[in-house]
Order: sequence, then C-alpha cells, then structure tokens
Amino acid sequence: MRLLDRYIIKKFLTILFYTTLAFIVIFIVVDLIEHLDEFLANNAKFSDAVRYYVYYVPYIILLTLPVNMLLSCLFSLGSMAQYNELIACLSAGVSLYRLVLPILVLAALISVASGVAGETVVPQSNRLRLDLYRYDIRKQTRAQFGAQRQISLQDRDNRQVSIDFYDARKQQATRVNVVWREGNTIRERWDAKFMAWDSTRKEWKLSEVIQRKFTSSGEEIVQRQEIWYPDSRIHPEDLVDLQVKPEEMNYAELNRFVDKMLSLGADARKWLVELYMKISYPFANFIIVLFGAPLASRKRRSGPALGFALALLISFVYFLFIRSGQVLGRDGALNPLLGAWIGNIVFGIGGILLMLRVRK
Repeated sequence: MRLLDRYIIKKFLTILFYTTLAFIVIFIVVDLIEHLDEFLANNAKFSDAVRYYVYYVPYIILLTLPVNMLLSCLFSLGSMAQYNELIACLSAGVSLYRLVLPILVLAALISVASGVAGETVVPQSNRLRLDLYRYDIRKQTRAQFGAQRQISLQDRDNRQVSIDFYDARKQQATRVNVVWREGNTIRERWDAKFMAWDSTRKEWKLSEVIQRKFTSSGEEIVQRQEIWYPDSRIHPEDLVDLQVKPEEMNYAELNRFVDKMLSLGADARKWLVELYMKISYPFANFIIVLFGAPLASRKRRSGPALGFALALLISFVYFLFIRSGQVLGRDGALNPLLGAWIGNIVFGIGGILLMLRVRK
C-alpha cells in the first residue's frame, strides 16, 4: 500500500506543480498587460517591475490553490480511472476510500500549510508589492497615500463624525459633520467645510463652521471661521488604516484593525468577512478535493478535456458561492461568519454525500 500511496501522491503533486506554474504565468501576463502603460508612463525601473511580480507570486499561489488542487485531483484519479488502474486496485480488494485517503491527507496538510503561509509569507509579500507599486512605481509619497470617501466614525462623548472626503496625503478633510447626541436627541451639531490635522497640537482644526446648539428654548446658530475639535480619539492614522487592504494583514493584525474600527463606530462588516475568510479559505483546499475525488473516480471516455471542463465548472460554482457569501455578509444580509463559510459548508456537505454514495 505504501508503494501505491507514493504513486498516487507523486502523480497528484506533479500535476499540482504544473497547474500552479501555469496559473502564475497567466496571472503575471494578464497583470503586465493591464499595468504596462502605467509602468512606462511612470518610467518604472525594470528591476522594480521584476520585484513587483516576484512579490506577487505567493499571493497568486494562495489565491489559485483550490482550483489547482481540484485539477490535480480530477486529473490524477481521472487518469487512473481512464487506464483501468482504479479497477485493478478495486479488484485486488482495495476500497476507493482507501485509494483517495492519501490525497485527502495531503489536501489537509496543504490546507494547514496555506493557512500558515497566509499568516506569514503572503501578507508580507503583499505589503512589499503594494508599497513598491505605490511609492516606487506610481511615485506616491511614503508618508501616506490615497483618499477616502464617505467615512462615518463614532467618537468620544456620543459624537458621530461624518466625513465626505479625506485626503490622507494632506491630512485634510472636506464637508465634515460632527453631531453630539444624548439618547435619541441631537444636542449639538457642527457643519464644517474643511478639517485639517495640526501636528503640533495633535488636534483637528475645523474651518468655515456652522455651529448649532439645540436646547429646550430653541436652536442657537453661530458661524465661526475656525474652531478646534477637542479630545478626539480619531487620528490621521485611523483614517489611513481604512485604506489598507485585508491581504496586507495577517489574522492578528486584521483582528486588531476590526476591533479598532468597531470602537470608532465604523461599519466593520466587510472587514469581519475578510477576517473570517482568513480561516475559511485555506480549508477550501481540502473541501474542494473532498468534493472532486468521487467525481474523478468515475471512468469517462471523453478523456482529459471533460475533466478540465468539469474542474472549471466546479471552480466557477464554488467561487460563486464564496463571492456571494462575501457580498451578502458585507451588506448585512448574512452573518459575516456564515458569509465567509457558506461555500465550504455547501461543498463540504456535497462532498460527504458524494463520498457516501461512491462504491467501495
């Protein structure tokens, strides 16, 4: 049996290597076509472009690994079924469950390895790649980058801060509203045209402000050219953090970020989904093999063409479930945890049912 296990594992890993290599080439070519004009327009160095794609490789491997696992499963077991190797093993008294066991064990180990890589190598390489792209290729300043629109955060003393547009590079915001609440009642409201961070005082300064106070006797309106916004726990780095991509953070970093956004009253559902995806996505490598192994064991006359088409179809449906779960979780239609795991749950149940139905 050890010889048979080594034969199956070798066949599986060989196909996995070539499919992974093929996807790396495809992703790099497509990305290069998409960004070539930008590389040329910014006079990017050839060495920077090479480093950019070297840093891109770990993320490509992690992203495409479930598809590669499915292709390897279908082609390795499918070729054994095609050439009657499975029939010979079954005739010798080896159950199909025992035949697929080494692939399932290997898939479980690869799932663990991808989870570890997703916490170590991939976030670091993504951070290096995106920093290289922002600062060396696009020539953005290193201090801060980008802009953010439609921000709503909860500050101290029941203050709700709404920002229409924030320029992280200048540390300036436009069209800012600050609302003080007491229960369901608005006590005070500031409407400012501009807000800028003062690095000396470590405070926000609001300009062209309409200040409204609501009392039992009525509404008091005061116009001010400038006013300081005191005792705020919202700092420029908090607004910059909103622009950091989840793939740049590992689970612990993203978890701290989610806690911080929740403490600021921000809508953290999209980050919660990404947080739970950090755990659920590595499991996809095992689930997809569990689902594909019973299908691959059936003998087909059409050869590898149908196997490839079947792999693409299963992958499409699987990623459709994953993407739908992410969108529904972000929109609040599903619990973020369920949204992140819905694909694994559906295909995991499907894989178990297929394994139970397959002939021993």
